[in-house]
Amino acid sequence: MKHPHISNLIKLSVFLFFALFAISCGGGEEKEEVPDRAKVIEAKKALDEENYEKAKSSIEYFLAQFPEDVEALFIYADVLLKTGQAVQAKEKANLLLEIDPTLAEPHAILGEVAYSRREFPKALDLSRKALKINSKLQAPYRVIGEIYLLQGKVKEGIQVLLEAHNLDPNNVETLKKLASGYIKNKEYATAKKFLEMGLNLDENVPGLHYNLAVVYTKLDNGPKAMKHIELALEQYEDRETLFWAGKSRDTRRIIERKFKLSN
Repeated sequence: MKHPHISNLIKLSVFLFFALFAISCGGGEEKEEVPDRAKVIEAKKALDEENYEKAKSSIEYFLAQFPEDVEALFIYADVLLKTGQAVQAKEKANLLLEIDPTLAEPHAILGEVAYSRREFPKALDLSRKALKINSKLQAPYRVIGEIYLLQGKVKEGIQVLLEAHNLDPNNVETLKKLASGYIKNKEYATAKKFLEMGLNLDENVPGLHYNLAVVYTKLDNGPKAMKHIELALEQYEDRETLFWAGKSRDTRRIIERKFKLSN
């Protein structure tokens, strides 16, 4: 007859064995998977560089694994807007509202959608609503600033864009918009300063080169204007951005005529 004490020891040994086995095999409660955000970073960089196809493929890859990631959905909506897909961008905003109705991002997206449709009062309302929730989002500032610039309120537009820039000095898109404001205000040296700041962050942004070509044309520096319009054209052609490639060719012809330069 087995001693009760020995029997209990055997049972305890068996329990400990299976407990250790379960731990070694990854049993028990699984840890939540932490997203590798490399593709998100890659998409943001491609978006800054106006390489929308690369941005789209990178963010779609990430969203296939994490379909409710707020930052990724916000970036995806931005890509959709930049490629003229406002309806799809609005769908992403609605999805974000379903995920969390207190988020600022869906209002920012809807503000951009309204701006793309030239519904300026609605765009302003939605962008201001987004900023009340999260004052550090860049997109609403850009929408408000650009509307002011289009309405001829150039100094007000510059002030809004400066506020955005002060919150995030390394945001290339904001630097581009801010420089556009200074170009409209004929402050070409200041525009040049902000565009060069952008190039120091990333020299593969065709919009920066395009605007620098405009600035150097206004400053009567033909060789520099030609250098930057060539770089803009090369990058737009590489990304197959047909509209801006065409605009760059037109601007190059203007520079050639003005400064009597041959390509």
